[in-house]
Amino acid sequence: MSSESIDDLMPTATQTITGRFIAEQTGRILMFHAGAVAHPTTNRAVVYVAAGGTGKTTLTRLLGARYRYLTDETAGVDADHRVLPYPKPLSIRVPNRRYKKEASPDDLGLLPADGPAPVARILLLDRSDSYPVTPQVETTDLFDAVMTVVPQTSALSRLDRGLHKLAALIQATEGVLTVHYREADSLQPLIAELIGDPE
Repeated sequence: MSSESIDDLMPTATQTITGRFIAEQTGRILMFHAGAVAHPTTNRAVVYVAAGGTGKTTLTRLLGARYRYLTDETAGVDADHRVLPYPKPLSIRVPNRRYKKEASPDDLGLLPADGPAPVARILLLDRSDSYPVTPQVETTDLFDAVMTVVPQTSALSRLDRGLHKLAALIQATEGVLTVHYREADSLQPLIAELIGDPE
């Protein structure tokens, strides 16, 4: 088998393992289609929720060099409102390539997770090349936050009182922030404000 064909199989392998993880945790925890990082000292985490192809991986690569990398795909949050680390390989789009490239967090220089991390804030990412250079951040009311986040969850209907648990998490973390932005690096000051600057 050629190295190219192995590389082409890696995204399928990663997706299969992620699917198994989701199945194993179904009915037990909240699960979001999200990335997450934690402060290297305080361990406070920020969870950024978004649909696929909207910039989560780019943001994770940037933040993970300064903050502990928790996940880039599925953020599982337990009853104590802690993100459970799932440091999967990052799926990176490569021009003129049919499949994404799976890149090791270690090879990318991301900081390792150090166990579960309490959620400090949840962000809803909205990226567009047409947005201003300076990110626009707005507090999203509970109803709109729930309605927007629910499509980016896994197996919420299988979790006992899932909507109540989602609402409780949102309220415990001071509400959801919707972030309209163009470039990932413009979000670094916001992340530092929410969980602290690691330097």
